[in-house]
Amino acid sequence: MEHGATRRQLPACAGWAVAASVLLIVYREVAGTLGGELLYLLVVWAATAMAWWWLREGAGRLAGVLIAAGLTMSSLGDLLWMILKWLGNEPDVSVADVPYLAGYVALGLGLTVLARVARQPGRQRIDGWIDAAVVFVAALLLMWHLSIAETVADASVSLGTRVVWAMYPALDAALIALVFRLVGGGRRDGSAVALAAGSMCWLVSDLGFLVRPDASGLLDVGWMLGAAFLASAVRDIGRRRSATAAVAPGDGIGRLAVSLAALLVPGTLELFNHLGDRPESPLALYTAHFALVVLVFARTVRLLQAEGRARDMVRSQARHSAALAAHSSDAVVVVDRSGRLRSDATRLAGLLGSAHDVDGGLAELMTSTGLRLEEARVVFERALAAGGSVVSAELPRRVDGQELWLGVRLVDLTDDPDVRGVVIHATDITERKRAEQTLAHQAFHDGLTGLANRALFADRVEQALRHNARRGDTAAVVFIDLDGFKEVNDALGHQAGDVLLQQVAGRLQATVRTGDTLARLGGDEFAILVEQIIGPDEARAAGDRVLAALGGPVRIGNQVVSVSGSVGVSISDGDATRDSLVRDADIAMYAAKSAGRGRVVVFDPSMRAAVVERRELERELQGALAGGQLRLVYQPVVELDGSTVVGFEALLRWTSPSLGPVPPDRFVPVAEDLDLIGEIGAWVLREACTAAARWRRLPGGRDLTMAVNVSAVQLASPDLVGQIAEALAGSGLPASALVLEVTETALVRDPDAAAERLAALRALGVRLALDDFGTGYSSLSYLRQFTVDVLKIDRSFIATIQGAHLPPIVRGLIDLGRTLDLEIVAEGVELEVQRDQLRAARCDLAQGYLFDAPLEAGAAERLVLHPAGASLADTARRLPAPRVGATPGRAGSVRPS
Repeated sequence: MEHGATRRQLPACAGWAVAASVLLIVYREVAGTLGGELLYLLVVWAATAMAWWWLREGAGRLAGVLIAAGLTMSSLGDLLWMILKWLGNEPDVSVADVPYLAGYVALGLGLTVLARVARQPGRQRIDGWIDAAVVFVAALLLMWHLSIAETVADASVSLGTRVVWAMYPALDAALIALVFRLVGGGRRDGSAVALAAGSMCWLVSDLGFLVRPDASGLLDVGWMLGAAFLASAVRDIGRRRSATAAVAPGDGIGRLAVSLAALLVPGTLELFNHLGDRPESPLALYTAHFALVVLVFARTVRLLQAEGRARDMVRSQARHSAALAAHSSDAVVVVDRSGRLRSDATRLAGLLGSAHDVDGGLAELMTSTGLRLEEARVVFERALAAGGSVVSAELPRRVDGQELWLGVRLVDLTDDPDVRGVVIHATDITERKRAEQTLAHQAFHDGLTGLANRALFADRVEQALRHNARRGDTAAVVFIDLDGFKEVNDALGHQAGDVLLQQVAGRLQATVRTGDTLARLGGDEFAILVEQIIGPDEARAAGDRVLAALGGPVRIGNQVVSVSGSVGVSISDGDATRDSLVRDADIAMYAAKSAGRGRVVVFDPSMRAAVVERRELERELQGALAGGQLRLVYQPVVELDGSTVVGFEALLRWTSPSLGPVPPDRFVPVAEDLDLIGEIGAWVLREACTAAARWRRLPGGRDLTMAVNVSAVQLASPDLVGQIAEALAGSGLPASALVLEVTETALVRDPDAAAERLAALRALGVRLALDDFGTGYSSLSYLRQFTVDVLKIDRSFIATIQGAHLPPIVRGLIDLGRTLDLEIVAEGVELEVQRDQLRAARCDLAQGYLFDAPLEAGAAERLVLHPAGASLADTARRLPAPRVGATPGRAGSVRPS
């Protein structure tokens, strides 16, 4: 923060230098005239007025009030002096000196208060005042040598006049000491710099007036600049009314050096007097030297005391660390390069559950606790070859027929004189590995019905086509969409809809042959892969069996409902691909729906009218961005502990003049195919960052974050990092306020390239979120390869929260996120029970229709301004409600939901 403040002060310093030069040139032309005197009064009173004006921004800050009061008293003294001069009366001491000296006192009090506001510990405050006293004594001795001694000895003027004249350099010395106290105490912001500059200007002019009173023109410029600098200090204090002042750690060595250097001042002045044959002041020199020695001695004693306290703290921290290690769930041991133990391995033995004597060595301990010695040796040799880099591994072990896991991190610190060995950090990761296995199963199976999900189904279709290509067989895909499911959801609610889906899944399972695959693709859509068929009649028969299974009524609690299905069938040929086979079955299903539902339709190439629709979609999309048809809506992200809005997720929407609203899952893939996604993604980043930066400046919006989705295509683009940097720079949004969401699928396309791109994004300072976690193709091992900050739990998992107990898979996800020190966001929260269960499980954040629907920019801004005045009912009227029984469609800047 200090370096940033210094960079901001450089142009300000240049501006002050230019202003001073202009003021000096102008004032020298009119110095000594009535115009010059009026210009002088105009400048000092303008500075005073601006100080009080700027103080309005920092009302209640005592330091600013005192400095402004000091300026006022000084300017009042100038006015009184000018009036006396115009009346022809220019006494050596006048009534003008009263406000002049009072101004110094007020300014000194303001500096004292400002130093107190720096919030230093008590010991540091005392040290700071000792250092300030040293500077004051040295500066006062210097002032004595330069002017005070001569003024006091001047018998040509009265004693009162000599006292008043001597007070000016003495008070200047006090101001310099107070400025040193402020800056030396660690305050390095603009107000401290301005105060130092203003005090120096007044000091130089005061000394100049006593030495060369005839140089009034140049001296007046110094007083005017001093007033301007002090007014600027009031402005900087006012700007920090609601924030803690910028306080950097005090430079102890530098302050001690100043204290020791002050001891040279008396001797240097004595040498200067001797060489210049000037009159000597042995009493003043001795008194100052004695005072400096006492102060420096006190400072040294306190420094030694502080060192003693620091040593005691280090020893206390060492004991504290040892106590924590003794009760830690992890174990740390040190071995030499040959594998012999160099530290106590009792904690490791306890972690592994060994009752054997650990004095036997690390190899014996590993063998006795079920670890495979060969695998451990390979990991150890990798650590030796890594040259000081950390090597991580997961070692399986089998104890009493159970498979357990040990996570280890090794680093070779043999060359470290404090370690001299290989450090092994071991952790029992059995629970995490079991959670991974559960999640791995969940990644390819539907959480509600237990059927294969879309990812597994696509993989099975791919395998079937390859198998059939070798043998010349034919496969078919049966695509089922339930008719009337929405009505059941609307009438009976989500829980009833889920029960219906489970019963439908059971009925469909009974129609599937051994070896075929039944999957739930999402919502109320199912699909069956019939791997080997003889002809179209067999494929149609599979569809007829589905209709027959769905024909009977379904009991849900005390209610009896009826559903049917629209079934589309596609049959593979030599050119069929995984995507085309599923797509053709989907097209046939829509044909069945259009024909009246509750029927089976086999795909025919004439149904490819969807291709025409696709072409029209492509044509309209090419002009959508330039035509202003795209817009963003913002779904709030709330803090579960208090339901406070902490950020938004930007979601892309398109309303075509001819096609009407087009869902993102339709136009985003088209934009990727047309290479428009880069341009659209850059626009979304600029819009989202600009909106977030604007909202963060609103009351209550200071810490808001903005999440933007990044597709696999964008992640692979070399332009992505530059687009993000440009959006941040153009909007002024801090990089830490931008969260980029990527899916597992986007990462596993090219893991190495994805890791490189994510590293570049992290270098910008943005945060990364893993979205739709557990629903893609990837292994959980990617959490170790890709460094992310946020783990987003997919809405399909949240939908399983229906009762008083949190499903184990959701709890496992939350525990896994906390183990990896990730922020956790739950998506698709629609029920109060889901919110309550997540809050009890210490989930951090959530989003969903329970809190708010995606909002237009104006509504989101009103939500930031008046968080208590927005409600779900309000926002639900602004945007269409989600389809009951299905998750609301969502897409960000780059990928479909």
